[in-house]
Amino acid sequence: MRPNDFIRRFSQPVPAEGDPDPAPGNVGVLSTTTALIVIALYTWYPVLPVVLQRRGADRLEVSAVYTLIGIAGSALQIYGGHLADRFGRKPVLALPTFAAGILYVVAFLSSSWQLLAGALVLLNLTGAIQSPSFVAITAESVRPHRRAQAFSTFQFAVSLATLVGPALGAALLPSVDVRWLIGATALATLSAAAMRQKFLQEVHTATVARAPLRIKEAFSGRLRGVTIASTAFLLVASLTVNGPFIALYAHNDGHLAASQVNLLYSLGWIPAVLLSFRLGRRISALGSSRALAIGVAGHLGLLGLWLLLRGFLPMVLVLMASFLFSQMALISFGTLRIEMVSPEKAGAALGVIGTVSGLAAALGPVVAGAAAGAFGPLAAFGLAGVAGVWTLLSLRGMARA
Repeated sequence: MRPNDFIRRFSQPVPAEGDPDPAPGNVGVLSTTTALIVIALYTWYPVLPVVLQRRGADRLEVSAVYTLIGIAGSALQIYGGHLADRFGRKPVLALPTFAAGILYVVAFLSSSWQLLAGALVLLNLTGAIQSPSFVAITAESVRPHRRAQAFSTFQFAVSLATLVGPALGAALLPSVDVRWLIGATALATLSAAAMRQKFLQEVHTATVARAPLRIKEAFSGRLRGVTIASTAFLLVASLTVNGPFIALYAHNDGHLAASQVNLLYSLGWIPAVLLSFRLGRRISALGSSRALAIGVAGHLGLLGLWLLLRGFLPMVLVLMASFLFSQMALISFGTLRIEMVSPEKAGAALGVIGTVSGLAAALGPVVAGAAAGAFGPLAAFGLAGVAGVWTLLSLRGMARA
């Protein structure tokens, strides 16, 4: 089977006869290439806090690194959206992926926690440029009523990779230095960049060059509600699934070894992988706003129970359920944003929303790290709960608007 045949078969949803999607293969290309990168990345990324600690960083410095990573992952989204509308989605996805591969080479060569952190911060700048194009091209490649399934396909691939990567890392870490796993990530990223350049189909007609949207436009009109809700939800994510605190708690307070932390993440994503497509159908029935609220509430409620447990098996079983609700929230978040922006300037709108909400949410880890240092590790999860309530209130306000 040729690579492009595989990518087409991997694409979901399959268009019905007489109702063709504009470019259904794009969903498969993005899903496949992202999975390739994430598998390699997650052989070592779940234990990044431990790696940084072993290279001399303290708890607050680890939290600061995650805050800088979060800031970098948001800062250039506003320009990435502008570039996507002006030049198309494909080049804004392919070219920064090549740059990311080179930066992983720098990370491979690093020997201090400062240089490793610097490379990761720059890596996330490339991700920020790509972010609006990811959402836009996924939505634009299929018919509107198939968007939830398209996003569930992408999240299925990411979750499967998040399962496989840590499991592979748990097997390799006892005998393979983290440096070589970072090197493998560089090779995987460069391969993914080449695949995106070859197989992605452009679906957006370039617009006349104009200046990027101004930051204040994120707080006006229809964008105001989705910006606030996005900020609250991304803050939840930065303090839980995307932050260092689950790994640090499991390692420092749950007394799990680094390899067990990797395995905890791997097994934790199994239900999310198996049920991704069912979640996509359920989200289509519920509506993205309601599904996002259910996902956030379920994720945080179960995570609160997880904090009371000790022992690998109880912790992994409850984390499975928590990650399943997190998966529901992540899929819903993708569909909610695209529903709230106009098609003709989707990239620019997604960019300005992403920049504002991402920069605000990026402050979460360093604030939570300071709180954890002063009041104990549970303080970070308490802040996540506050952010969860804010998310629910924001979504309720959007529904009333």
